[in-house]
Amino acid sequence: MKIGTFAKKIDMNISTIRFYINNGLLTPCKVGGQYEFDADCISDMEKILKYKKYNFSLEEIQILFFMEKASRFKDEVVIDVCTDILKNKRKLLIEERDNLTKSIADIEREIENLPTLSNEEITDHGVPFTMIPYLYCPSCQVPLKLDSASLSNGSIQKGNLSCECGYTATITEGMILCEEFAEETPFKAFENIESIMAMKDQFSPAYRKLIAKTYIWMYSQIAAQVDGVKFIMAGPFTFNFLLEYIEKLGKDHIYIIFDPSLKRITKIKKYLSSWNYSIVYIVGQPTHLPIKSAAIDLYIDDYSTVNSLFTYNTFSTDYLASLIKNSGEIIGIFTTYLHAAKSIRNFKKNHPDFMPEKMTLGGLKYHWSMEGVTIIHEKVMGSTSPNEIHFPQNVMGEPVEVLGYHARKSVR
Repeated sequence: MKIGTFAKKIDMNISTIRFYINNGLLTPCKVGGQYEFDADCISDMEKILKYKKYNFSLEEIQILFFMEKASRFKDEVVIDVCTDILKNKRKLLIEERDNLTKSIADIEREIENLPTLSNEEITDHGVPFTMIPYLYCPSCQVPLKLDSASLSNGSIQKGNLSCECGYTATITEGMILCEEFAEETPFKAFENIESIMAMKDQFSPAYRKLIAKTYIWMYSQIAAQVDGVKFIMAGPFTFNFLLEYIEKLGKDHIYIIFDPSLKRITKIKKYLSSWNYSIVYIVGQPTHLPIKSAAIDLYIDDYSTVNSLFTYNTFSTDYLASLIKNSGEIIGIFTTYLHAAKSIRNFKKNHPDFMPEKMTLGGLKYHWSMEGVTIIHEKVMGSTSPNEIHFPQNVMGEPVEVLGYHARKSVR
């Protein structure tokens, strides 16, 4: 039979069959310049698969084949050599089995010893009192009136916020809920966007490595600026920077985390609930945040402007910049798609109004500059390889570039 027929019969691709021919494990005859495979070839292939199942290396299989074909097992020395090879492999497999058994037992103990959070360990933090002077109407920029407040653990758990212009928000279970919020996220580009840390599972190892590398750079930039910083803000649609680095940033700040999704903010609050940090959780869009203008010392753009563009067709820089104080800092991460035109267009499947041509670092720079924000430092962390899919919308062969940036708002 010809090589194609043989490949189908043994359910293997032709390149693998040629590999075994080149290494002397399959020895078909050649007729008219083409390989002809017979019953002996099928028998040899069965032996190869058997030895591979036993974890034999290519070199070991070659030796066993040579011994058998040279002697037909009619030589006592050959039989002894083959017996030793088989016994040694059996010994190694037994050792591996014992090591695996031990590792499984160790993992079982690890599972049993994983910590569980009791209700006593979870502190129900609310809006810290120190935030009250900064709760302002986003339209009028006057202090909001707080009514029907309920206090617990030194923070506000429940209450109503209002302005004479008609703006209202509520404090429920320690979270500020603006009027226009969503139960679930409007950002639909990834399946696990609500699941806090797990979203990274949809990224390739190469892409995750670049994000982690950028996070390290971002933290180095923040660490040099964090002294004297009071308010640190992150959102919307953030990835994982603050969750991974909040302990390093410390307790000397008030953190403001916002997102339009109640489900996501609730999960973030639960994740951080056992830590004694001053954190304000706001459920709402960038346009409706009840925060005094020019109050934020440091804004962490953890894919927030990028994901805002996907969702709202705007970077939201105008609303975000109004909250940042003069000389305030912005530290962020950005992905460029200069060599991934098809990939960036694929995001339109989830967000039909999204305009891919806007997603450039130059576009982000321009929109920040319109608000008096200048990018003073940018660093390319690297590009993904073109030989694998890096996220659900990525097209094979299209690498993306990940970079970090540091910006500052000028005095106007």
